[in-house]
Formats: sequence, structure tokens, C-alpha cells
Amino acid sequence: MLDAALALFAEHGFSGTSMRMLARATGLRESSFYNHFTGKEDLYQAVTAQWGPMEFVERLKSAEYRALADDPPAFFRLCGKHLVDRWVDPRERLFMALINIEGPNGPGQKRYYDALFREEIELLTGYCAHFRDAHGMVAPDPRESARMFAAGLTLIRREHLTLTSAPLNRRDVEAAVARYIDNYIATVLR
Repeated sequence: MLDAALALFAEHGFSGTSMRMLARATGLRESSFYNHFTGKEDLYQAVTAQWGPMEFVERLKSAEYRALADDPPAFFRLCGKHLVDRWVDPRERLFMALINIEGPNGPGQKRYYDALFREEIELLTGYCAHFRDAHGMVAPDPRESARMFAAGLTLIRREHLTLTSAPLNRRDVEAAVARYIDNYIATVLR
């Protein structure tokens, strides 16, 4: 259901997607959707929570990341691995189409920017503060360390996935992310 909804929202936007269209795409009756979601808005929220920065925010809150609080290099490398996995997933591209079709004031874009610029940075800041205090991270401002980490990855994403018409080469993306993370680690950790 979520994948069908993502495809329709990406093609038609929230306003242009009807419950009838969603039902046809999944082979369900409209009434069946209400067994799982209170309405189209609830379904839309579930779709936008599954992809984009919200997915990474949930990962940063997970036990998998908390377990790496005493291993900054492994933490940053895991971030890179998970981000590349997300970036190359075709559903992530549909998610980006969804927020782009809405325009700058759409609910998906607002949620995207809130997750990317507030929640993700706040979580990364917490990790960077711990890395500074417990592991000698030399960058004095944890928020700026978090923003610097995210900014470099964002530029790699744009260079390899957004601003090119060349076919995606996952190995090139992985290599660029690995180089960046190795450089970041060498710059901010003792």
C-alpha cells in the first residue's frame, strides 16, 4: 500500500491523488484503506515518514547507532552506508519527486526540511557532543561538526545523483562517500 501510494503521490501530488486511485493501484476497495489509515492524510504521513530524512532520523535514534557512541569512526561510516543505500533506492527517487511536485510550501517539503535541518542535525549534534567529550573530537562546536558532516554528504548526493544525467554508478557514490568520511574523521578526531 505504501509503495503504491508513494508512486501515485509522486506522480499526481497529494491533492491530485484520490482514495479511488489508491484503491485501484492496490486492488483494494476504498473502504479497506480505512482499516489501516484514517484517511488520505494519514496515509500520506506514513509515506513521508518512510522515506527521505525521516527514515534516517529514525535510524539515528536506533539502538544500532547508540551502540556506536564509543566508536566515532564506525558511527560515521555506518551513516554513510545507510545514506548511500537510501539514495540509490528507487523509492527514494519517488519520494524526491513527491516533494518536488508539491512545491516549496507543500507538506512533504516542510516535513523534509524539518527532518533534515532540525531533527537530523540535532541528533548528529548530540553524537558529536559525546564524541567531543568522550573521544577527543577536536572540533569545538558539536552543531557545526554535525552540519559539516551532513553538508559534505549532501554535496556528494547532489553531484552523483541529482545534478547528473549519467546513469547511477553505486560504486562511484560509495567511493566518494568513503573518501569524504575518511577525510572528515581525520579532520575532526584525534
